[in-house]
Amino acid sequence: MKIHDIKRIKLTRETAYLAGVIIGDGHISNSCKSQDDKSKDYRICIDLVDKDYLVLISNMIKLIIKTRSIPRPLKKKDCRKQRFYLQFRNKSFFNFLTEDLGIPAGKKSRIVSVPEKVKNSPYEIKRYFLAGLFDTDGGFRSNSLGFTTASKCLNKDTSNLLKEFGIDHSIDTWINKNYSMEYYGIKINSSGIDKFLNNLPFQNKDKLVRIRSRFHAGMPERSNGTDDSD
Repeated sequence: MKIHDIKRIKLTRETAYLAGVIIGDGHISNSCKSQDDKSKDYRICIDLVDKDYLVLISNMIKLIIKTRSIPRPLKKKDCRKQRFYLQFRNKSFFNFLTEDLGIPAGKKSRIVSVPEKVKNSPYEIKRYFLAGLFDTDGGFRSNSLGFTTASKCLNKDTSNLLKEFGIDHSIDTWINKNYSMEYYGIKINSSGIDKFLNNLPFQNKDKLVRIRSRFHAGMPERSNGTDDSD
């Protein structure tokens, strides 16, 4: 076994950010390698529209583990936007996500929550986790910003983190008529937008450009990586 396959990965600003990304737009395999090979498949996949942002995510991951994986285009469906995916396999990172953080493998949309380790960590870890979650799964909500999720627990946990940072927001619930399922949302109130934008280390530059354009927000410029200084 190679050294990097048994490396113990710790919860840092970078790995907290990536955990937010994977909860937002990632998938952790819950299957075996093949019909003939029943050993666990340590596959992790992140699927996004923004290729440049996915390249940034890929570079972050390569600072933590060794992988040759690169973003690739998904087969385009109808008139939908071209999407890109990053797929890699690494036992250490897989175990960090599923065992250390307790992120569910397989279908997670309705059962995922903010990891207990994140909730019990210093503010810096929580900041980066929230940034990763919003950079992937957050966006515009009517005349503001916010999150939507199929997980009641994730919605509640995210709301509690925002409260810790004093970010004014509201929560709501509705039935998705297409799926006849309950969904949950968070909306940043107008009084909390500036604090939300200025206190979290967002890395998705394309999304930030759209946000600045909508709100004319005077946010400080961020670096391309997660090593920005406070």
